[in-house]
Amino acid sequence: MSKQDLNFEEDSTIDLDELHIEWAKQPRKRKKYADEVSFLEDSLKKIHQQEKVIRSKLILEAKEKGHSNATLQEAYYRTQNEHENIKKDKIKLEYDLSMAWNALKTIDDVKHALEYEVKLWTNTYFATPREHRDVESGKIMSKEIAGQKTETQRTEINARRRRKK
Repeated sequence: MSKQDLNFEEDSTIDLDELHIEWAKQPRKRKKYADEVSFLEDSLKKIHQQEKVIRSKLILEAKEKGHSNATLQEAYYRTQNEHENIKKDKIKLEYDLSMAWNALKTIDDVKHALEYEVKLWTNTYFATPREHRDVESGKIMSKEIAGQKTETQRTEINARRRRKK
């Protein structure tokens, strides 16, 4: 997976004015980071496998030729360049995997923060006008449609207020 797909700064922020949109986006964000973690774990397993193959080849070669442990060590050091490249790749992958796990944990923390923000909002903690929002599951409302619905609701609320007076 490419790192261009991941925008951690944007994915880890919450727009408090658009909680319904944030909830709609949350599962896709989490899946994106979980996919990255899985990809890196798979790559790391492949690197481990390459290391095992190199060791196995050396041991097999030494046994076929009847070499002692000392000559096995010499053969191992001859393949050091190949082994060093694999070690560098392994270290880089372990770092990337660690960073991806941290990003995934942060995305989970954002989910929990969203839960608490919604609880505060539903308990009228924030001093904002209450308006009914019509949101279909999985769809994000365009600004124009949202503005029209908001205007309709404001008109209805004002009409009800005038009737009460």
